[in-house]
Amino acid sequence: MEASGIQKVEQFLNRQFYDLLYSDKRYRVHCGGSRSGKSWACCQFIAYLLQTTSSPLLIDIVRKTLPSLRGSIMRDMIQILQETNIYWEGDHNKAENTFTYKGSVLSFISLDMAQKIRGRKRDIALLEEANELSLEDFRQIDLRTEQFIIFTYNPSDVTSWLYDLPEDKTDEWVTTYKDNKFLSNNIIQSIEALKDKDPDFYRVFGEGQRAVFSQRQIFSNWNMIDYKDFPESDDIYLGLDFGYSNDQCAICEVRKVGGDLYVHEVCYRLGMTNNDISNYLYEKGYRDVLCIYDSAEPKSGEELRQLDRGGNMFKASKKGQGSINAGISFLKEFNIYLSNESKNFKKEYENYLWDVLKDGTIINKPVDRWNHLHDSLRYCAYTVWGNRSSFFVI
Repeated sequence: MEASGIQKVEQFLNRQFYDLLYSDKRYRVHCGGSRSGKSWACCQFIAYLLQTTSSPLLIDIVRKTLPSLRGSIMRDMIQILQETNIYWEGDHNKAENTFTYKGSVLSFISLDMAQKIRGRKRDIALLEEANELSLEDFRQIDLRTEQFIIFTYNPSDVTSWLYDLPEDKTDEWVTTYKDNKFLSNNIIQSIEALKDKDPDFYRVFGEGQRAVFSQRQIFSNWNMIDYKDFPESDDIYLGLDFGYSNDQCAICEVRKVGGDLYVHEVCYRLGMTNNDISNYLYEKGYRDVLCIYDSAEPKSGEELRQLDRGGNMFKASKKGQGSINAGISFLKEFNIYLSNESKNFKKEYENYLWDVLKDGTIINKPVDRWNHLHDSLRYCAYTVWGNRSSFFVI
């Protein structure tokens, strides 16, 4: 290609594309801050492979859930295929979420498509938001991928299997919004405003650095064990934080054994109606377990009581002025064991922080973020065990 042609192509590409192009490693990892352009560059790289390969390729783009897949990287990939003039609607099987080009097949897969994750081989895999996947998910994909795997993620977890990939097989690049030459000034300013508003958040999602336990972390000494290893207990309850379109419906199981609390994530979903919640708990076998819900939602609580068909009982949480901090302080009195299966709760636990003033002073007020499952736990524990003498008045 002539120099002028190279310059013409480069005006549409960030450096992340070239990182992938010149790597020969099995694992090619693009981590870093938000809006760095890493996912877009990966899609551009896949479009390049489709056009330049000498033999047909099987390429899978994977994300945890189908809605998140469709709303993010699938949309970006289709747009890039259209912009590079290789997209024809007849080659796009929307029912199967596949696109074919000159014998190559590009498939969009979520983890709930178990037969596609575990049951077939591929040449290349792109794992979008790879930290949403478990180590077992990765192992299944790795076993069935012939050439190489691309990873994208924000390093928002304090610990992750992604941090332990073998160095001799891995190329890793850390990029930030500063590496994306296509961002508008408004977006850049909104990201940089986080420096003062939330330095820890900016450190991860702005600068692309790995999350660390900090003085701002509200809880920092929980233990992780498998749910199957929870001890038996007659003291078992559920906590419920309502959500629908913007916030997840968060439900956790809490069991008390002596001075220990054992906590398990039961539900963390968008779009859950009260009827959905009632049916979900019934189907999960929580038919005789008292569920403590957010008392700020009395209408929803009453509807759950009316919908009750399997023995579930529902009770409003004990709340009032200062109840958030009181509930947090109460939880700190226990040794808390969180199940390894509670992936969303683990992420909340690592990112639930005290707020901070502009001068860096930490204040005794939680940031209203990463708290839905924490709230469900707080409602349950503080209501049930914080005032046991008056609790059994339903």
